[in-house]
Amino acid sequence: MNALEERVLELIGEDTSSPDVFTDDDEGMAPIRESISDAIAEIVMLTGSNKRQYFLPLREGVGFYRLRLDNGSLGWITDVWSHAQQWRLAQTDLIQLSHHDPRWMVSSGNPESYVPLGNDIVGFYPKPSGSSNVMELTLVEIPLAYQSDRDRVKLRESFKYAAINYAVAEFWASRGDAAEAQKHMGLYLDALGLKQQYMPQIEATRRFETHKEPWPRATG
Repeated sequence: MNALEERVLELIGEDTSSPDVFTDDDEGMAPIRESISDAIAEIVMLTGSNKRQYFLPLREGVGFYRLRLDNGSLGWITDVWSHAQQWRLAQTDLIQLSHHDPRWMVSSGNPESYVPLGNDIVGFYPKPSGSSNVMELTLVEIPLAYQSDRDRVKLRESFKYAAINYAVAEFWASRGDAAEAQKHMGLYLDALGLKQQYMPQIEATRRFETHKEPWPRATG
């Protein structure tokens, strides 16, 4: 087991040297690893903390490209740089393109803007008129779930405490202990600096309510 898994076991009361429930093998640690992987994915989505560069060669007349990431999935694109023109592209969408240029699907030239589509496709406007340019994309990448203690855990040191408490909160929630689950979820949000934003919503139950006379009770 890795250091994160060991700390989770300590917080839920397991003996890390000889655990009773979560045995120290891939099968036994699977639930803990799944929770930690979910925590990492959510932390990256909330903070954008796992960025990487992606180099995309353009082809003449091709306006849309599928991004293929081997070690994760695309969160979002933060920046696109054109190496040939040495300029940064602006982000746009299909509605803006249609207003700006009704013939945007046939327009060609040096790309000036990019269009994210779905979860792995990016388009460029105008579509490239040559095949010599390379776009440098800065991406937020959601890491793949790790499967064993030999896999690298892609998480900043400052967020490890948050991931641990996320996994502990899920454990207590699965055992029906709402108080402990909420306690550790609060620690998770606090470690991310989000407690003030989310905890009031958790603590306050909002619902529609009508005020009616109580049902009569049987007497005698």
